[in-house]
Amino acid sequence: MGSKIIVFLRFIKIEHTVFDLPFVFIGISYALLGIRVDSAIVLKILLIVIAAVLARISGMTLNRLIDYPLDKENPRTRGRELVTGKIKISQAKIILLISSLLFILDAFYLNLLAGLLSPLVLLFFYLYPKTKKLPTISHFILGISIGIIVLAGYVGLRASFPYTWYLYGYSLFTALWIASFDIIYQNQDREFDKKKGMKSIPCLTNGKIFIPVASVNAVASAILIASSVGVYNLIANVIASFILLVSLLYVYKYDVDQLFKTFYLPVPFVIVFGIIFQLFIA
Repeated sequence: MGSKIIVFLRFIKIEHTVFDLPFVFIGISYALLGIRVDSAIVLKILLIVIAAVLARISGMTLNRLIDYPLDKENPRTRGRELVTGKIKISQAKIILLISSLLFILDAFYLNLLAGLLSPLVLLFFYLYPKTKKLPTISHFILGISIGIIVLAGYVGLRASFPYTWYLYGYSLFTALWIASFDIIYQNQDREFDKKKGMKSIPCLTNGKIFIPVASVNAVASAILIASSVGVYNLIANVIASFILLVSLLYVYKYDVDQLFKTFYLPVPFVIVFGIIFQLFIA
């Protein structure tokens, strides 16, 4: 039983799901302002976190199913659970169906607006693998699918869209942050992808990704700093931006996992800490 759970967690890339979660707390934090926290609010927060996890599971499973024919041929991905048979195609489809339905039901339980918007979230996850043969766009479609999580945290609690522009700024930053890392991640497969007609940025630049990544990181950092509200929030965002910009020095020096753990992973936690300290402690 334990080994099956481990296989499942590897299949859905649980570590990627975990590093996305801090962003949902940006929206939640601002939604909590002026609200008395009681057991009902705590339950809603828990359901929002569960919804974020379910959406990520659904998106990852769909991506694996769509990419299955390519993953069988790509030397780097031949060890994936779907290719090796540790997760069967039929099982993956069941995971996709259950996670998608539970996500939509969870969203409707939170409120009507969240429920009505839930299929849109799944749509962006579906579009991502479908846009890999369109020039550059796939990175940003993936970014949008994750960037939505910031607004989802707010909508889940408030049942309305935020009227504060900086939450949209955080959402856009998240989208660009994800897109930046996806450019680096896709660089691993550029030769294989080029043969298959993919048009990711690494394919189009023949692996010369420094300028594209630097451009995305610079814009993302500017948006992040501009979205700051309060001095402590600003300090945290400047630190997060600094980490992101320093990562550029190691784009070619570090492998993908090392670059992610050293530079990309700390960023959301620094941002969320700054927001929570600004809003509830300072």
